[in-house]
Amino acid sequence: MKSYLNLVSKQFKRVFSSIILCFIFSIICSATAMSTEKVRKSPIAGSWYPGERKQLQRQIEDYFAKTQSAVPVGRIIALISPHAGIEYSGLAAASGYKLLKGQKIKRVIVLGPSHYSGFRGLATSAEDYYETPLGRIKVDRTISDALFSKPLFQGPRNAQLQEHSLEMQLPFLQVVIGDFLLVPLVVGELSVNDYTGAARVLSSYLDNETIIVASSDFTHYGYRFGYLPFTENPRENLKKLDYGAINKIIAKDFEGFNSYVNETGATICGMRPIGIILKLLPAQAQGSLISYYTSGDLTGDFSSSVSYASIVFTLPAP
Repeated sequence: MKSYLNLVSKQFKRVFSSIILCFIFSIICSATAMSTEKVRKSPIAGSWYPGERKQLQRQIEDYFAKTQSAVPVGRIIALISPHAGIEYSGLAAASGYKLLKGQKIKRVIVLGPSHYSGFRGLATSAEDYYETPLGRIKVDRTISDALFSKPLFQGPRNAQLQEHSLEMQLPFLQVVIGDFLLVPLVVGELSVNDYTGAARVLSSYLDNETIIVASSDFTHYGYRFGYLPFTENPRENLKKLDYGAINKIIAKDFEGFNSYVNETGATICGMRPIGIILKLLPAQAQGSLISYYTSGDLTGDFSSSVSYASIVFTLPAP
């Protein structure tokens, strides 16, 4: 009997030891996995927008409350949204993003112009998460890595690390949607064929729970920007100049938009992200201007002014 109990005791110790070892191993593996996750930390929180979670949440919710956007008919599939400091373009951005409330969205593709890196094509993300004061957003690495396998999407993956045009969209998306998968793309130089190729690839990911955003400010006017096509009546002339582009965009006129920008020299920094969206929109999509104003309207100073617009594209309800 004693020998039997000793045997049982030894077996119990072996089993218990195995359980403890497995538990320790799982903790080590989990810690290792967490330590290898790549997180893109915000380089602009606290300057371009509030760096404190509650303050940022409150400011965006206040913008949502102030907007009086007319709700377009149908499901939103694409937006054009500005990316200046939140004190300047926040109300315009909020007017568009507010319209996403209640829409089921699991993935957002964000196209931003490159302000810091020169390259041809599009640059994907090698990060696992983007982080803002509102929390982490999981990057859809399955799509990002699949895109990176294509020559057109092999721009430098570190182009995203300092790029503010992508990040300025994220807090609004976090407040209005909550959790979602992110596909961030920085857009470099593109040929006409590149627009077609990028649109063809990206349109394959636009299911009923995915939207695409083009991050863009409109005209940058004044000596500071090297663009001064007129000096008289800048407010009226800026609006006329911007609406010339906006009307082409709403009409989904890719060729007309490109020609207009080339002819006027309009300094629309996100013209390439906008062009990709115009190329991929289905024929039945309807464009609507939701908000437009300039920094000059806010400050009263039109000697140096940037224009902001929020535009959405919808598909008719089935």
